[in-house]
Amino acid sequence: MSATSEQNSDTPLKDWEDSSAVPLSESDASCKPVEELWFSDGTLVLVAGTSMFRVYGGLLAKHSPVFGHMLESPQSDDAELIDGTPVVHLADNQDDLKYFLSALIDYEFFGAFPATTTFDTIAGIIRLSKKYEVGSLRKRALIHLSSAFPMTREEFPASPSWTLPPTQWIRVILLAREMSLDWILPTAFYQLLENPTPSQLVDGINIDGVQFELAPQDRLRAIEQSIVICRRASAEIVYSLWGPAHMVGCYHYNTKQRASSCSTGRLESRKVVETRMKENVFPMNLWTAEYFTAMDVCNGCRYKMQPAHQEAVDVFWAGLPERFGLPGVGCPETDEGRLYGLDHRYSFSFF
Repeated sequence: MSATSEQNSDTPLKDWEDSSAVPLSESDASCKPVEELWFSDGTLVLVAGTSMFRVYGGLLAKHSPVFGHMLESPQSDDAELIDGTPVVHLADNQDDLKYFLSALIDYEFFGAFPATTTFDTIAGIIRLSKKYEVGSLRKRALIHLSSAFPMTREEFPASPSWTLPPTQWIRVILLAREMSLDWILPTAFYQLLENPTPSQLVDGINIDGVQFELAPQDRLRAIEQSIVICRRASAEIVYSLWGPAHMVGCYHYNTKQRASSCSTGRLESRKVVETRMKENVFPMNLWTAEYFTAMDVCNGCRYKMQPAHQEAVDVFWAGLPERFGLPGVGCPETDEGRLYGLDHRYSFSFF
């Protein structure tokens, strides 16, 4: 992956101590202030990429122990200044830093779920709130991110606070891997496979010159499961629609004409399923409640098929982690969902 997230520095204190090493005028003459984050009475100038932010050091220190420690450290006598204000060069991605600072300074910028936001905003805040140890902001960002990944079958599909073009879903997987957000991965992989073309799984995607690719092992599993889920898993989930041939419990089981009518209705349903499978409709959406309602069968057949179908869906859902090589139920590893006290809806059952 050649993504900008890898530009983040893991040594923010060193950024402060070495801030005078590369004067702004020499490092990048194209650096420009970010207007909404340039305060005339600010006490600290942060520089990342080609962006400059004039903010309040005391405010940053209040929320972040990392910034607090950084600002307590002495600067050299020849430290770089802009209008008498200390300058700190950070290795963070400039967009990530913009989102992070905006969330710290403007309480309306990044409201709590279910306020709407963007994936880029969430990703930037997750990265830098971890780096700078702003736990409350990180928790808010994690809840926003997790809102797209219902971790119980009953809550699928989700109603997230953010959207992302289906063709860019690889970015979600990469963020989860980068930040060890394992609890979203089962449903994130599933949703990834609902959308991309085979070439996207193999070659990745390019956005504004930045290449995003799955790690080799993730790529291999994704390609394998894109076939298995769409074919074998789908067939297992809808088997109850046509098997067995004579449904025990059919109201007209002993009436040859009516039993034949129910069989015909189930055969027509099979044709609908096969058409949807050819359109690559995935298991969770392949046969839903409205299709059961529309089936031309007696209620005896319908009431027999529905629980069988639901059981097959539950088995499929519970098996998602294993399909993608993720830990299953009873995993002893620490889950960040519990660590941050996320609502149960947003932490997968195997934690």
